Amino acid sequence: MRGLVSLLAVGVSCMYVQAFEFPTTSEHAQTGDSQTVTLERKNVFHLAGKTLKVGDDFPSMLLQTSELSLFDTGVGGKARIFNVLASVDTPVCVQQAQELEAFIKSYPDIASRVDIVAISADTVFAQQRFIKTQGLTNTIYLSDAKDHVFGQQTGMLISELGLLTRSIVVVDAKGKVKHIQRVPELTSLPNLEEAVAIALK
Repeated sequence: MRGLVSLLAVGVSCMYVQAFEFPTTSEHAQTGDSQTVTLERKNVFHLAGKTLKVGDDFPSMLLQTSELSLFDTGVGGKARIFNVLASVDTPVCVQQAQELEAFIKSYPDIASRVDIVAISADTVFAQQRFIKTQGLTNTIYLSDAKDHVFGQQTGMLISELGLLTRSIVVVDAKGKVKHIQRVPELTSLPNLEEAVAIALK
């Protein structure tokens, strides 16, 4: 398992170290058991967990933040964007995190209307390092490393890797899923700008 994770991180890093620009896609696929995700369009991995769809109640889970406190993913009183990262040790996730931060900064009042939440299966300590290194200040980071409860409850767990599949989810103030884009290829990004616009409607 650890070897596969290392292969994913090192392989993607080496392949794209010269061109740190991953494409945004409009493609989307379902989450949950029987679904698959690819790496470089040829390596196929399988997803596990419940299917999450637009109109569903977003599942309530207690996850640990990068600051070692507990965070309830259930109803929060305002809209939430869940930015789902595969691993903070890959350059694709760096771009995904940085682009969302940039979109957030272009909407001065977004913090009062939307909670921005990033989730990965990395440990809280890896997330702490990532936040500091990348200068990320506008996002709450949650770890799904311990029991993969988020991955199982949303169908975003990559079985072979123990990582989360790259996705973006918008949940309204009542806890309903308004938008979800689970990209079918790990080296492409979901449309983050579209997600922000939907969250602000």
